[in-house]
Amino acid sequence: MLLDSRVLQGMLFLAHGMLKPGKTIEAHVDPYEEIYYVLHGEGLMMVGEDSQRVRCGDAIWIPCGSVHSLENNGDKDCVILVVAAMPRMV
Repeated sequence: MLLDSRVLQGMLFLAHGMLKPGKTIEAHVDPYEEIYYVLHGEGLMMVGEDSQRVRCGDAIWIPCGSVHSLENNGDKDCVILVVAAMPRMV
């Protein structure tokens, strides 16, 4: 099981994206939580104040309202899946 209602309730979308080398998903804020899953390639992922290198097989959780970006600083395409959901109300 990769995702179930214990992780994401109210799933909004599942998207597939590709960043060519040198391209960036600019810093932005979304009104939902997301998980970026790297299928191929590598990059530099920023969530809030934290920036880390990501590569194939990495999953990055982005809390609702957190500024985030992804830069492909590698030499191959960076391919990602993005899952978005409304945050759980506790």
